[in-house]
Amino acid sequence: MPVKEVSDGGLKTELERAGDKLVLVDFFATWCGPCRMVAPAIEKLSSSHPNAVFLKVDVDKCQTEAQEYEISAMPTFVFIRSTKELERIRGADTQAIEAALAKYYKEKLAFAGEGHSMLDATPANASSTMTESDRHKLEQAAQERFGNVVGQTMTTIRLRLPDISSPVNIRLSMDQTLNDIRHLLCNAITLFETTPFEFIVSPATKITLEEENKTINEAKLMNAVITIKKLPF
Repeated sequence: MPVKEVSDGGLKTELERAGDKLVLVDFFATWCGPCRMVAPAIEKLSSSHPNAVFLKVDVDKCQTEAQEYEISAMPTFVFIRSTKELERIRGADTQAIEAALAKYYKEKLAFAGEGHSMLDATPANASSTMTESDRHKLEQAAQERFGNVVGQTMTTIRLRLPDISSPVNIRLSMDQTLNDIRHLLCNAITLFETTPFEFIVSPATKITLEEENKTINEAKLMNAVITIKKLPF
């Protein structure tokens, strides 16, 4: 899953929502050189660990969380499961971060009942294909999340999803980003919680993570048709 930035006071909710998944929280500052240096590596790790939750907390904006976790140096990476801290790493030490991920990360989550997992139990994972019901669910979720923003210019992104013939129309502000759409997909469609994917625009051009974080206006994606391509694990 992509790295999600947490707003002030929102970390507790994100940790509760993660349940038994491993959560990696990156406490950073925009003025911190090592934080910027390690950020691309963390984005890459989030793509290769789809069953973990990657969060980032700006210590200047989220002072509640910074004080609660007694953050004194940036970056600090805190590994959490079931709202309990497992380990923390201070500094941009990618080798230590990768070692901690190898120690705590689980491909599947434990589920009540021998021989089963939560992933095995979900209908969307029983089949790796999408249905029309997923299409309608996504459109409804997009309307609820993005809606019509007063005073902002809106545009429509047409998403071509795997296994669905008709594109999904996502109407949103031109100040939103493709990363916002990525979060929407991961939250609304169970398949994308555990399946890595990328955005493709014509002619078969992959959108980079850097471009995903640009606004729709900056990336010149107004009224674009974008294909969602599932990636192998």
